[in-house]
Amino acid sequence: MSQAAGYDPDDLLHPARVISVLCGLTRVVARLALAPDDQREYLRRAGVGGSVDELALQLEAVVALLEPLEEAELVDPAQAELARRIDQMLDLMSGADKAYLWEPEALSTAPEWVEVRALAKEFLFLPDPFGGT
Repeated sequence: MSQAAGYDPDDLLHPARVISVLCGLTRVVARLALAPDDQREYLRRAGVGGSVDELALQLEAVVALLEPLEEAELVDPAQAELARRIDQMLDLMSGADKAYLWEPEALSTAPEWVEVRALAKEFLFLPDPFGGT
């Protein structure tokens, strides 16, 4: 696929890049809101099988891109804040003593994943910042 003249893929404020980041954020959070069986199916289809941490890594990658968008007022502050809260919650689930939380079965059994799904659903129910539905 060819890029438009003057398009710099590293320019986070280019309209195409902004749209890509915001769509990516919504997709990643939607995956975190899925039912456990659907999350496992997503991981299988993505080719990572039992790597539950892929769900967290995807969110971490998108959250890292939000600051310049916030500074330019191109992302809803409520969405950015909630995405960061989810990311922080996932960070708190990390560590050798919590490795069990990253097993596929934990998606169904761990209360931490119930909390992550609840926050992800809260994100999805935020009002549209641009007045849509």
